[in-house]
Amino acid sequence: KAVIVGDGGWGETSLLMAFARGDFPKVYVPTVFEKYTASLQVAGKPVKIHLWDTAGQEDYDRLRPLSYSDAGVVLMCFDVTDSNSFDNILTKWYPEVNHFCKGVPVLLVGCKTDLRQDQELLQKLKDGRMEPVSRQQGEAMARQGRAVSYMECSARYQDNVGNIFVTAWSAAISAARRRQR
Repeated sequence: KAVIVGDGGWGETSLLMAFARGDFPKVYVPTVFEKYTASLQVAGKPVKIHLWDTAGQEDYDRLRPLSYSDAGVVLMCFDVTDSNSFDNILTKWYPEVNHFCKGVPVLLVGCKTDLRQDQELLQKLKDGRMEPVSRQQGEAMARQGRAVSYMECSARYQDNVGNIFVTAWSAAISAARRRQR
């Protein structure tokens, strides 16, 4: 079971839909809880992964912890073009996940990497004295939060989407094997 968390509207559901359905949603529809099952190939063998999409909005802070039970891995997502969503990884998401999922592996995922090339958005960021979160910043955050990995993706273009879930599945299996010893 993979649980996906992050601020509302920053790419978690698009990442899941791109992976589970091969589809990129055209409009944003806030998630409360959605469950998907997807198949993937790991070391040439077909496996299934259960994906739990959670609501990132504060209105759902009391409900979201219900999705954490029996999690094998948590994907913590942020928008690489939004420094607030990145900052919330440290101030909101790591503390919540560490509280409810102690010992569960975490992957930190930078979403919407295609927008790093969007000149209009880059100008808006520049006008506000901001810039996209760099890969190096993401990697540093992953180390700080002891995530098993930092990965980036563009759900819109299916860039690196499959690799994220192979890594998530592998991290969950490795952690389960360590617990059995």
